Amino acid sequence: MNRTYRKGAIGALTDEYEKALNELKDLLLQIPNAKFLKVYNEKTDVDFQSIRNIILHLINSGYGYANYIRKRFGNNYVVPKIEIEKTEQGISELEKMFQYTVETFEDKWHLTYGELMNTIIKTSWTTYDLEAITEHAIVHILRHRLQIEKIIDKYRIS
Repeated sequence: MNRTYRKGAIGALTDEYEKALNELKDLLLQIPNAKFLKVYNEKTDVDFQSIRNIILHLINSGYGYANYIRKRFGNNYVVPKIEIEKTEQGISELEKMFQYTVETFEDKWHLTYGELMNTIIKTSWTTYDLEAITEHAIVHILRHRLQIEKIIDKYRIS
């Protein structure tokens, strides 16, 4: 496999983030629009009642992580209002969120491991270093991809 890898520790984390998102997007390609919108569990938090809502949760969270990083470095940030009604829109919005994250890191590829560990970011729920918040973003994608896989298996979606 010939591919270009991003530079430095931030680059490696960003490559893994992209890999996790690509796995999620591949999974979403299997889901028809009606199944994407269907509410599977009304008793759970609204963010997790449908696959669409899970994807919206991931998109909004991804922008949130990037914005915490941007704020820490004094960069401009946006809080987009995202609405999706089709599987393809979900995939497209995930791609836009990831591009925003890549732009967040654009001037940070050179950071050393020590600089990553000493860049402290306070969120509304905890305090991270730059490496940890990025790892959290990756694992967040993986956790919800697994949640969607379980819905697909349970409801025999294809």
